[in-house]
Amino acid sequence: MRVSILLAFLAVFGLTGCQEDLANAPAYVLIGGIEIVTPDLGGSTSAVSEVWAFNGNDFIGAYPLPARIPVFSIGAAELRFQAGVRRNGISATPDVYEFYAPIERQVDLAAEQVLDLGTLTTGYRTDVKFGFIENFEDNRDRVFVTQLEGQNQLLPTTEFVRSGAFSGKLTVDADSRVVEIASNEQLRDLFTNRPYVWLEVDFRSDAPVAWGVTGQQNGVTFKRFDPTSAPRDEWTKIYFDLSELIAVANLDELEIYLSSVLLGDNERAEIYLDNVRLLYF
Repeated sequence: MRVSILLAFLAVFGLTGCQEDLANAPAYVLIGGIEIVTPDLGGSTSAVSEVWAFNGNDFIGAYPLPARIPVFSIGAAELRFQAGVRRNGISATPDVYEFYAPIERQVDLAAEQVLDLGTLTTGYRTDVKFGFIENFEDNRDRVFVTQLEGQNQLLPTTEFVRSGAFSGKLTVDADSRVVEIASNEQLRDLFTNRPYVWLEVDFRSDAPVAWGVTGQQNGVTFKRFDPTSAPRDEWTKIYFDLSELIAVANLDELEIYLSSVLLGDNERAEIYLDNVRLLYF
């Protein structure tokens, strides 16, 4: 379910929502946070910033977490909550993250009652598909191995790790001021069910990292990047929406690639990545 950016902005700041009967005092539902559990896929890292609340099919609103949600409904209610993230890491673009399964609660509400649901947990929907999952752990084939630019490779390391035993480390330096590395598999049919493709990345870095798509188009190499993460000195998770980029590329087969450049007079910068996942339906 996609909601326009304007509606999302208004909803997050409590300016929209379904208020069934303003003459009645609402019940209040408290949500401390939303935790994502992915035991079979590596690290259960997430950056859920909002909760989108529904009463049946009625949209209540979107609220920053932790949330205090007014519900103008008395008696039995079927509440549904969906995790919201900041698309491409930008605070002005909150969005429902449709790959996470909705959370449903059957409750009985009373006017002015405060119902504390604590921290909710969920995982990925059962119909989610993964183009690849790169956790940089032992005994796995590496995903980002195709060198497009520069000599430095993205290799497992134990220096800084977000989850598990390893992360990936990439260096840009005086000998390789620009480094570009593509995924090792040709991805296809990402839009078969719907044009909705996102990339999850945990990273910390001394240099910006851009993400893009590349492939052959009429015998010519197509390469374009769009979402970029700024340098961060601590682990950060970003959800990149690649849907429009892939649609513009219009490639039968494509690879995801990352690019980084050494800035200014710096002689060296290090980039650490973990839990890189490409998701689609």
